[in-house]
Amino acid sequence: MNTAHIINDTARRTYPLPNRTWNYYQQWHDSIFLHWSIPAEKIEELLPPELKLDKFEGRAWVSLVAFEVQKMRVHYLPTFPYISDYKEINVRTYVTHKGIRGTYLLSIETDKLIEVFLTKAFIGLPYIKSDIKTYTKSDVPKKDTNFLSINDDNEYFLDMSFQPNGLSMKKKSELDCWLTERHCLFTYQNNTLYRHDIHHKEWDFEEIDISIWDLDYDFKNLSLNINPDKIHFAKKTEVLLWSRKIMD
Repeated sequence: MNTAHIINDTARRTYPLPNRTWNYYQQWHDSIFLHWSIPAEKIEELLPPELKLDKFEGRAWVSLVAFEVQKMRVHYLPTFPYISDYKEINVRTYVTHKGIRGTYLLSIETDKLIEVFLTKAFIGLPYIKSDIKTYTKSDVPKKDTNFLSINDDNEYFLDMSFQPNGLSMKKKSELDCWLTERHCLFTYQNNTLYRHDIHHKEWDFEEIDISIWDLDYDFKNLSLNINPDKIHFAKKTEVLLWSRKIMD
């Protein structure tokens, strides 16, 4: 598969592409972002000392991002049935490290146990197994509405539906770009900070109709509610990922 159309689209990047070959390819389908503006002091205590909280107009943000990964593969290898497709949900906040803007994962989950082992072993992402389902609710008139239910040992629970209405998102604001054009994520494991570089074309957001029936998330002092301050949705995004790098 030729990935030049992804590599050559760098206009939205906030720092240069890594000067090494990418390691993994993915497609992200039906990506939904729920964003909350949170007082900075509630987030700062959750960060490792090497990271600095990134704020927009003095406010910190936390985002819950749910999507389906398809056609995941290692560079130069084909996709594999069952392993290459899975669901993911992560909760993240926004940080900087030595001038580079990225995200910091508060949690990351998948619906397949094999992905937990593989991503920990090869990509280094601290996935945990969760119950992530797409199902149909009989009391909702739209037959093609998507439903997502996530339950992880009662740590949090999400029940929502969303339906794209076919309209492209109007002109993006500065905040829209600040929240979504992040080209690395940081993880902190065994007292070591890692950076995971990623790259994709500019997000092509669509408008959606959404209902959130239940959201119970409590991570230390952080709680999220059913009324996010901002929402984004993208039907499909092609993504390249690099192997993680230890930060000094």
